[in-house]
Amino acid sequence: MTMGDTMRRYLLMVNRGCRVRGALAVALVLATVLAGAGLSACGGEADQGTQATGGARGVLRLASWMTLTTWDPRASAADEPLYLANLYEPLLYTNPPGSAEPFTPCLATSWEVSKDGLTWTFHLREGVKFHDGAPFNAAAVKYSIEATLKLDLGAAYMWYPVKKITAPDDYTVKITTSYPAALDRVATAMYGAWMFSPKTKGKSQEWWDAPHEAGTGPYILVSYKPNEELVFKRNPDYWGGWKSGQFEQVVVRQVAEAATQRQMLEAGEVDFADGLSRDSIPALESNPAVKIDKTTSIQNEVLMFNTQRKPLDNVKVRQALSYATPYEDILAAAANDYGQLSQGPLPRGLYPHDPNVGQYTTDLEKAKQLLAEAGYPNGGFKLLMTYASDDAFGSKFAPLIKEAFAKVGVTVDLQPLLFEQQWAKAKGPAKDRQDLFELVWWPGFPDGYDSLYSLFHSEPEPLWNMSYWYDKTYDNLIDTAFSDEPVKPDKAQQLYNQAQEMLYEQAPSLYLFDPDLLYGLNPSLKLDATALNPNYTSVFYWYRVSQ
Repeated sequence: MTMGDTMRRYLLMVNRGCRVRGALAVALVLATVLAGAGLSACGGEADQGTQATGGARGVLRLASWMTLTTWDPRASAADEPLYLANLYEPLLYTNPPGSAEPFTPCLATSWEVSKDGLTWTFHLREGVKFHDGAPFNAAAVKYSIEATLKLDLGAAYMWYPVKKITAPDDYTVKITTSYPAALDRVATAMYGAWMFSPKTKGKSQEWWDAPHEAGTGPYILVSYKPNEELVFKRNPDYWGGWKSGQFEQVVVRQVAEAATQRQMLEAGEVDFADGLSRDSIPALESNPAVKIDKTTSIQNEVLMFNTQRKPLDNVKVRQALSYATPYEDILAAAANDYGQLSQGPLPRGLYPHDPNVGQYTTDLEKAKQLLAEAGYPNGGFKLLMTYASDDAFGSKFAPLIKEAFAKVGVTVDLQPLLFEQQWAKAKGPAKDRQDLFELVWWPGFPDGYDSLYSLFHSEPEPLWNMSYWYDKTYDNLIDTAFSDEPVKPDKAQQLYNQAQEMLYEQAPSLYLFDPDLLYGLNPSLKLDATALNPNYTSVFYWYRVSQ
């Protein structure tokens, strides 16, 4: 069985729509380049003088639009990481783009892979306890991964390559895979890679969602009022210890309205807001009581062509419309220029982005020339574009697509739908599908293979490949590259580059822009360089913040 086989199995089983719906599509996240800072990427080693007594004080107050669909770390696939990532920890973390090293140790202190890429050995941190008092050890790692696989929800698909897990001793885990797979990246994911207590064995879904939690993280859940408020306190036994200035308590107000979040931030009622309107950012930047942080992201906005329908089955027509697209106007209208034009199908900073991949620019004369070569000298055809009305981006730039394509003689009918309706239409009978499908996307784990596979790999029936573009050469390139990652990284990058160039040449999709991710902060907050990491969309690591 190949990674492609297991991904296909997952894609046919799991509804991942919740990751890209409406509000989640505009999740606002900041990261800065990993640099020397007071706190390490995983919580760090505390000053020995504060290890036992700690120096945490005060309350960190947040306003967040993020809700919860489950408290179960095995099943989470939606907005939960803001909360769960402060209760649970993975074996490793992927560092922000531009860092000197790709990973930072967390519950594993070191790791290595065999020459054949089939056996990963993780050496575990000693002296760690779960919130329920159980020790963290090799048996706990084995249990966490196997329990996640057994439930087979959320992001369990990441672990499908795993064939066997053994524990040579209490602090060593060996994971054998059926084929070479990048388990170092899998082990860093914000879904499905958290370690949880073996004492949860046999606990029901109702038990988890009561709620209960059983992580090793720096904070412990105190109370939860759905759609109102969550309260957390520091874990006194946290292995990383506590330093002066860190927060004793975290209170999260669940606030869906951007205007309300802005009012609370400006009034000093909260220290952090994650759902501010992009239209409000210029005014907030001039307010000395507010700090706006922004950075690039691993999200990208795409518009997928239905390559199974005339005239979009003609590559020259797709290339022509790629040249007819007003990229800069779309970035300004949809993202308020808080972002950058895409360069290929993968955002900058997301492995294995190719900085040399081709990218279309606006050129109406070139567009007209290609249409003529394709047999449509004056355009003369009509396309249906669907976009998510509950998406902050699509509704803003859809009229620009309509206007731009009209300049080359192509009529575009716009159809706004709730995302679930848009998605259902795209997966429905071929005769009822759209010609153009708008989507905000980011990978489930910090590896571009997830994006390249989900959006463009051949599918027996549509799930995310809404261009319906199927090419076995492309499939083989990315599947082989993923298996080469742990043992032949240079070869893997080469194959990924070939695949990305294929997507440019075949133009099954428009790659529009990669939005900046934005947060509103109290200027007095001091953030570690990894408190907000673009590889973990929706996550704010409270332990890495001080006052």
